[in-house]
Amino acid sequence: MKDHVKSLKTGGGSLIERPEQIRILLAETAHFRGQIEGGLCVRRFEVFMPSTERRYFVVGGQPASADGSSVPEIVWNCAGRLALPFFSVDVAMRKDGALRIVEVGDGQVSDLVGWNVEQFVALWG
Repeated sequence: MKDHVKSLKTGGGSLIERPEQIRILLAETAHFRGQIEGGLCVRRFEVFMPSTERRYFVVGGQPASADGSSVPEIVWNCAGRLALPFFSVDVAMRKDGALRIVEVGDGQVSDLVGWNVEQFVALWG
């Protein structure tokens, strides 16, 4: 569970297994972040392979990877559906090998995860 901006990565985290845990998550969100932003999102739990999450940035409809490698089709599809000048797309691999988009961000809370400053600046070339 997360709010419209970010999942909770402190305290008990954002994973809940029973409805009664929602109150704890809301209290921890208020404690660590101050408030719920925009409402709550409930996501299905999926098992991802360790260390497979990658961040892609999309600038002007063109997705890019940190190391210049090919961009997965799922990211291209996302880039084609969102008419935004800039956003990030985080992708992870499930245990069955399927790639899943785990988060799309508008850059307000995006870090360079997996990118260095030079690679990021080159996007804006």
